[in-house]
Amino acid sequence: MKVDSLFQERSRRAQKTNVRYLRLLFNDHFILFLMIALGAGILGYRDLLTAHQSVTYWHSIWWQAISIVWLLVGLQFGNLVTYFKPADRLYLFANDHAIIKSYLAMAMRLSICYASVWQMIFIAVIAPILWRMDVDNWSRLFFLIIFVISYKMLLLMYERDKLFLKSRRLTIAIFEPDAIAEKILFRFLVPGTLLAFIIGLSTDQSNVMVIIWLLFAGIVVRYFAVTESKSQLFAIDWLRATSQAQVQQQRTLHFFALFAEVPHQPKTIKRRRYLDSLLKRLTKGQGSLFQLFLTRLARDTEILPLIIRLFLVGVVLVIALKSAPLWLITIIATAVLYLITFQMLPLYDDTQKNLWTRLIPISKVERLKSFARVQMIVAIPIVLMMFIIVLFIRPLNETLVILVTMLIVEFIMLKFYIPKNSHKNKK
Repeated sequence: MKVDSLFQERSRRAQKTNVRYLRLLFNDHFILFLMIALGAGILGYRDLLTAHQSVTYWHSIWWQAISIVWLLVGLQFGNLVTYFKPADRLYLFANDHAIIKSYLAMAMRLSICYASVWQMIFIAVIAPILWRMDVDNWSRLFFLIIFVISYKMLLLMYERDKLFLKSRRLTIAIFEPDAIAEKILFRFLVPGTLLAFIIGLSTDQSNVMVIIWLLFAGIVVRYFAVTESKSQLFAIDWLRATSQAQVQQQRTLHFFALFAEVPHQPKTIKRRRYLDSLLKRLTKGQGSLFQLFLTRLARDTEILPLIIRLFLVGVVLVIALKSAPLWLITIIATAVLYLITFQMLPLYDDTQKNLWTRLIPISKVERLKSFARVQMIVAIPIVLMMFIIVLFIRPLNETLVILVTMLIVEFIMLKFYIPKNSHKNKK
């Protein structure tokens, strides 16, 4: 079996799937919000960097901590990509040597490329702050890039090593694989300590650390390298390998689901007991369909968290741009309200797809009214909270303008946007 062509075929298939989901993600609504958020972020970043601050401000330990935490977050992005399938335990059985030697080697190269892109993005975002912190030596910044990428490569090699069936004496035996202590040590404590040294040491000391780190990294790479002799001694733990691949695939799909409706994905619900009393009060004496819409929203694992994230992003942007023109603050507030309504539309469509829901003797107009009332229950608190937040950072007259604008947008969506964009109502 040609395992090289198998990996390439699966990789091409995965890229096509990702491109299809990216088209769903970068729709007109998301691009509009992304442009607003990106512009607001750039303006806020520019104001931070151009503000007249003292030298001790940028040398504060808090900026070092923020930089280290940001880079540690970046290290969590970019996992081992193998594209293994559950059926591989049967169909690729007895091909462990070829899988380890060729298939996983290609998987490692692809995973390192993806991970390196993520690390470069996170470093590029924090680079201006590092420059203001007197990390203004190109050699030090270059070493920081080399360290983050090489450390991520070592993590990926360790992840690959855990897919092999072999004696524990041949691998790291300090912790059991996937233990919490192992993740805390190798993903946070060790890289966090080394990053603190890189940022805090002088130029001469950092040069010495470069040599020490490169020697250590070379030893670790040689230890985890899969040679011809090692590939004949190892076997693949197919249960762990297929489980890791499935978890990685679900993470990718979950990322797309944070911002767009991913088709052909099973819906999951989660009972949130802390909302039971609120649901009981809101649904008391209401129609059955209203109760169904509101209960599904409260227990949905995608739509409700997405609404909360959108609101928090809007709050952060409004606070960060508190000195921006009134029209920009108004656009951000109304865009958040619009996107929240847009993300709630799949709730109506998914509920209507259920056969038992369609059998309820309620007209389409009444169904739409029930859904609109649920949308109001979500929108009105968001409008009020946004009004209170803006009231602390803007004059009262400007805050009233934003409030009136949001209420007008809400009225337009209830009367025109929701009826027009409810797919089942079009039929």
